[in-house]
Amino acid sequence: MVNLVIQALTLISGLVVNFVIPGLYGLDAYGEFIKANVLVFLFQKLLDIINEQLLASVAAEHILVTSLFMAGLIFLLFSGLSLLTDLGDPLLLSVMLLSSACLLSLFGLRLYRWIIGYLILFLSVFFAALFISYQKIWPLSIVHILCLTNLIPCLFALATLFTHGAKLPFGRQLGSTLWQVITLLPRMISITLFFNLFTNILPYILSKILPVRELGLFRVIVSIIQSATSLFPINVRAVFVSFISGGQRQEQYRIIMSIALFYFALVGLFGYFVSWIFPKYAGYLALLPCLPVLYWAVVTERYLIASGNHRRVIATNIILGSVAVVCMIFFVQGLEAAKVFYALGFSAYLLTLHLLCRPGIRLPVIFWVAMLSPLSITFANISLLWGILYMCSLLIIAIWTLRLRPADFRKLRF
Repeated sequence: MVNLVIQALTLISGLVVNFVIPGLYGLDAYGEFIKANVLVFLFQKLLDIINEQLLASVAAEHILVTSLFMAGLIFLLFSGLSLLTDLGDPLLLSVMLLSSACLLSLFGLRLYRWIIGYLILFLSVFFAALFISYQKIWPLSIVHILCLTNLIPCLFALATLFTHGAKLPFGRQLGSTLWQVITLLPRMISITLFFNLFTNILPYILSKILPVRELGLFRVIVSIIQSATSLFPINVRAVFVSFISGGQRQEQYRIIMSIALFYFALVGLFGYFVSWIFPKYAGYLALLPCLPVLYWAVVTERYLIASGNHRRVIATNIILGSVAVVCMIFFVQGLEAAKVFYALGFSAYLLTLHLLCRPGIRLPVIFWVAMLSPLSITFANISLLWGILYMCSLLIIAIWTLRLRPADFRKLRF
């Protein structure tokens, strides 16, 4: 139940930031904000994904200090590059890096009830800042609102962490921990390359060619799909921790994947129903078929890492990432092309990861899920029926092919 509450609050936190701000300030203002600070999100996401690997390599009580050290390195890199060109607001980056480090350490120490408090405080500060700005009590820009929304919960989190187990390593232990982080850094960056390309580099390239309104729209569309890891009731970090602990890892993978396929098929069908009732929102749900693909890719990546197959994940990221960069530069020239490219990228990533690990799910199933996703997005311009048929096929696969049963829900150890 606690994990479910965390997932719900995490999802709400992400959605209100990515929908309420564009709704109040408008897509044009939001697009300008994204254009000015897209690289801030790149560096923040880099730390967020890199630091997650610390759950498997650093003692829980040392995660906070270690992740703050990583945040310091990334901020120094950002500051150095900022001397050459404007990369965005450094204050916004600093509070977002701090937020990422604090939240990861709360997960590492398994302070789940305190995570709930953190997320409630996050939402409270966000809406309070919006109210103050909207009532013109104190005019706040989007940057100011996000800084306050991240900073105040971080102060609460730091106080909680240092009174509930977070420790500073001393002497030789400190040097050993920091050296371990430095040696792990190239591997961590390589593992996160593909997701960073599609999460932040693609919007950065689009910021050079798209009008700010379309850029803001693309960011909102992508935010919906990236919320897949929060939309599912079980937190990905909890899944990762379970994989690391070992014991029936392959069976846990099969169960979580069958449930995820069933769940996201229902979410997709609900999304298409909303598009039918409210056609003006259809454009925001254009990438719905990406939901199960992205979630499967994330969990498969964690499965490989937990199994010790770091080199396979790194090779996949480097090879597919290099191809993706070339395609981004030469072939993505508009909003429609960007949406199809986004879907194709994650389909290719999922297929490649499965070819490398073969975790017990037959390959034809993966081909069906991955390859029909971009096709459904392409044909959705003609009729929503294609997307609906795709989601219905996922329900059939989950129940008949993957043999999802009610008992599987009781077997989950998250």
